[in-house]
Amino acid sequence: MSKRFSRINFHTETVERFKKYALANDANYTETLEAILDFFEQYSINPFEPFDDSKQRLEALINKRMDGVEAILRRIENEQTKPTKALLDRLFNQQEEEQPKFVERKLK
Repeated sequence: MSKRFSRINFHTETVERFKKYALANDANYTETLEAILDFFEQYSINPFEPFDDSKQRLEALINKRMDGVEAILRRIENEQTKPTKALLDRLFNQQEEEQPKFVERKLK
């Protein structure tokens, strides 16, 4: 089943810019337009807002992800590292506290 095509009217200058962009990226017009739309949707960039706002949004997203990584590391520390260290400390301290069963005596 072939895909259907539709038409949209653009200004001539915009069409020429788009054609040059598509040729420069070695893609047909549909692929180029889909790639552009996917890019804006994937990165949540609004082309009608100044880019500074987008950078701030991106910085906030990175900070959220860093907070998530920090939470994961704290959870690993609490659930794995600290209990393991406590267990090892008990094992090593237990050996030091035990009195030896046999004590060597030296004859004079």
